[in-house]
Amino acid sequence: MWHIVSFEGLQTLVKKVSNWYSVLAVYLKIKFSTRARFKDGMITAVSRIEYYEFQEELFKRYLQDRGYTYGVKHGKNVVYIPDGLQIMYSKVPFSAYINETFSEEVYGVFDLKGRVVIDAGTYMAETCLYFAKQGASKVYGFEIDRENYNIGQENIKLNNMTDKIYLYHQAATYESIRNLITQYDLKNIFLKIDCEGCEYEILENADPITFKNVDDIVLEYHKQPEPLMQKLTKIGYTVKRKKEIIYATKKN
Repeated sequence: MWHIVSFEGLQTLVKKVSNWYSVLAVYLKIKFSTRARFKDGMITAVSRIEYYEFQEELFKRYLQDRGYTYGVKHGKNVVYIPDGLQIMYSKVPFSAYINETFSEEVYGVFDLKGRVVIDAGTYMAETCLYFAKQGASKVYGFEIDRENYNIGQENIKLNNMTDKIYLYHQAATYESIRNLITQYDLKNIFLKIDCEGCEYEILENADPITFKNVDDIVLEYHKQPEPLMQKLTKIGYTVKRKKEIIYATKKN
């Protein structure tokens, strides 16, 4: 996703925040903290260690300019995606992830019609819904956090996707992915991995036999990308990297 110190982030900051220079000073570590004054009157504290509330408000306004709307349903905050999806959330940051998935499309735009998606790290199932909307026939998601899992299940029901999306309250590991593929004899698989470091365990143990039907992999890395890219190449993928995302496609 873009950051405050990126060109687009700075544009949004200047457009939405009156004392943008003070907030920028925090992000550049010139100041420790400040109070951000949004041009609509909201004031939000922001510091080097407490910035989620400010980040949420900034991304929310950025998305609203692009047709996203916000409301409350069943007592929970909900964002309405321009493509028709409704996604409830219970914690922040959230709008930054919505932007990353639906606006920036960091996981790519693939022809998923009739394909199976395994989503390792679903947060509140917003990525599962994104892939289902892209045409996936089935989406199997792993989410270890109980609160995120419960909200994810509500989001699946809210969007009438219970026949397409299956969420598991467990960690995404090589073993859990292998067991899933074996249990349902899955083929033509698109694998997305974004689980705060679990990508290293998954790929460290990955073998060509288990991954023979995994045709595409998109993952966000959290440490060094080189070991992941080397392993993917070794087990038969063409690999490229863009910022913190690695894209791998099975060689013909």
